[in-house]
Amino acid sequence: MDLPRISLGRMQNPVRGFLHGGAALIAAALGIPLLLMRASSATALIGGLVFGLALVALYVTSALYHTIPWGTVWKRRMRRLDHSMIFVLIVGTFTPVALVGLDGTVRLAALAIGWTIAVVGIVHQIMTKTPGMALSIALKATLGWLSVLVMIPLAHTLGVMPVVLLAIGGAVYTVGMVLLVTERPRLWPRVFSYHELFHVLTIVASTFHFVVAYRYLMVAS
Repeated sequence: MDLPRISLGRMQNPVRGFLHGGAALIAAALGIPLLLMRASSATALIGGLVFGLALVALYVTSALYHTIPWGTVWKRRMRRLDHSMIFVLIVGTFTPVALVGLDGTVRLAALAIGWTIAVVGIVHQIMTKTPGMALSIALKATLGWLSVLVMIPLAHTLGVMPVVLLAIGGAVYTVGMVLLVTERPRLWPRVFSYHELFHVLTIVASTFHFVVAYRYLMVAS
């Protein structure tokens, strides 16, 4: 039997909210400015801004969803919006990688395909009354494989290390999703369980990707 979760006032999931709320503040106050100050070209600037805003969007939405005691209707709406932010983060992470790793028509095509998939996923998640899990997973997987294909030319452009860091971040995201789907481990169910661990792993994974953006993508010629 599941035990009732510890709440804070009217907040039902304070740990989740504070985790991603803190990440949102760091991304907005430090992450975006650091990326923009380090950008060595207009292309890098655009990529860094898109990635930074994607991070903030995901973390702010997650924090609001998990901290505010929404009514039944708005809770359902916020859940859809929260889940749609996964597409925003994937394509937001993909954008600076594609801008640096590709060029010419191939770059434009990859970005067009990536953003089209993301928009379809977002609209499906928000507008469909009961979003289908299979379609959502298929769209996310397609975006993920598109990112993998971009890593090949990126390795030629910037070397192996940024590709390794991107892969580690992707692997951490994947582990988090597995925990969320399997609802394991339970750990301390009333305070910190698989869902909170998923939030931690999301922060860890996005940190790996931030390092790639800051250390390599922003200064690529």
